[in-house]
Amino acid sequence: MEIIKLLAYIMIPLSVVISIALMILGKIKHIKYLDPKVPLGRLFYFFGNAFSFMCCVLLINFFSYAMQSKDIIEGIKYLILGYSFGIYGFTFFFMTGMRRAYDIGFPFWGYPIFVGLILLSSFINDTIFEFLMLGMYIFLLQPGSNNN
Repeated sequence: MEIIKLLAYIMIPLSVVISIALMILGKIKHIKYLDPKVPLGRLFYFFGNAFSFMCCVLLINFFSYAMQSKDIIEGIKYLILGYSFGIYGFTFFFMTGMRRAYDIGFPFWGYPIFVGLILLSSFINDTIFEFLMLGMYIFLLQPGSNNN
């Protein structure tokens, strides 16, 4: 049961690392659904982020179920579900942002770096964090290359 709890503790960071590795592999191997050079409109960016948020809520939900499981089989079941929703949610979140950034005209790898800077700035100052979160609205309000 200690292994189940350890795997549950590292569920969120490992899901982020796996999703970034999948995006790098998708870019190198030109996998269709992991290609950031496909433009994405404002509406799909908004719905994609909402869908990713729901996947991450399910990830946290299955994390708590895995931590409270009494049986190994039950713990493994919740770990598999949690990792599945986590990897899919984080990959979908990053890919929608990268596609939207490419559609606006920003370099697509700038989006995960920008999200990382936003999260790191929350440790420094809450005002800077809130200001940088407003930068996320650029992706919603800025017209894409199809609207020019």
